[in-house]
Amino acid sequence: MDIGALREMSVDFVDETPMPYPTMDKAEIDKHMFEVLSNKDNPDWIGLIAYDGKKPAGFLIGWVVDKPYTQPDRVAVAQELYVVPEKRAGIVGLRLMEEAGRIAVERGAKGFECAGTYQGTDKRWEKFGFKPFLTYGYMDPKDFMDIVTRFTRGRKAVAA
Repeated sequence: MDIGALREMSVDFVDETPMPYPTMDKAEIDKHMFEVLSNKDNPDWIGLIAYDGKKPAGFLIGWVVDKPYTQPDRVAVAQELYVVPEKRAGIVGLRLMEEAGRIAVERGAKGFECAGTYQGTDKRWEKFGFKPFLTYGYMDPKDFMDIVTRFTRGRKAVAA
């Protein structure tokens, strides 16, 4: 595991794709690298780095997970895919996905999913044929409570 190369590309990834939520800075990337290191022996974790000679060209981080309900009940989830800019016209990303797919199928994956940000990295996944099926929203806790209590103020909950 070349954690130095992975960290360097992760910093580039975050700098290239700034997101309003969740926020990532170098301290958060360092936490992520510790998470990567702690999962390197986890059989459900997939971590790949592509090289062009000795130079890192891209990475893929993903998981094979069981779902408590729904079919398929075991899926591979591509969480992060990054290819350095000068290698994006080639097949680095596809080769990373191919190898991760092979590993995932060996580990029992019956379907493939990806994680992306709304109108951001989700569009990158779509070019590979992924179709959106779930959208997560986010909100500051104070804003959430302000909205909810605006409708519940003075009213008691009714037990079902």
